[in-house]
Amino acid sequence: MRSRLIAAVAIAIGVSVATFASCGADSAVSARSAAVRGGARGAPARELRAARPAGVTSGDHARPRSASAAAIGAHNRPFGPGCAQLPRAGTGLTRALPSASLPVGTAIARTPLLSDLARAIKLAGLTSMLNAAHGLTVFAPDNAAFQDLGAGNVQALLSTRPDLLRVLKFQIVAGRVRPADLVRQRVLTTVGGTKLYPSRGGLTYYVNNAAVTCGNLRTANATVYIVNQVVIPAT
Repeated sequence: MRSRLIAAVAIAIGVSVATFASCGADSAVSARSAAVRGGARGAPARELRAARPAGVTSGDHARPRSASAAAIGAHNRPFGPGCAQLPRAGTGLTRALPSASLPVGTAIARTPLLSDLARAIKLAGLTSMLNAAHGLTVFAPDNAAFQDLGAGNVQALLSTRPDLLRVLKFQIVAGRVRPADLVRQRVLTTVGGTKLYPSRGGLTYYVNNAAVTCGNLRTANATVYIVNQVVIPAT
């Protein structure tokens, strides 16, 4: 069952089964990432930094392009056209005011755009850990990112806690990642031990295969970057 689950989710997010299964260690570059590097085969994972994937549509879900270098330099407020999908005010993440009084697990749980991620975090038992952390960065897949996996694959993933925990750890970095770190393409290490390679393609910023659509959302103990794909591991 576990191997079938890994295979199904791996295929859905465009990564080889071997890559997905070895997510706890350094892994090969995903098929999706290789394709967006212009079809190069066997290219080293470090080339992911130069990837320029199309950041965009899946089915009926249009994906907004991310911020320019000028906009990303606005360190004290959220950036990116995807922020328009957040409310101006409320009890979760908002586009106008940082949720500085809320711990990150609570903030995500109160954000409709991230309801699928919030459900996954709850089922994995990560809410308390996220809320108790002293400094994190979460690259948060939006609801459309989970829909891209397919309903059956998502249900299988949610029902298998070890795999769910592993996938969620691909999205979390210890410490607060600043917008300047994306601009400088500083390599990041997730709490699951995998690498994130920030890159830029046109006006869009990426971490591995995922485009940042709304970034620098600050909570009491974390910084959140909303992304349009579930992040695939890279070495």
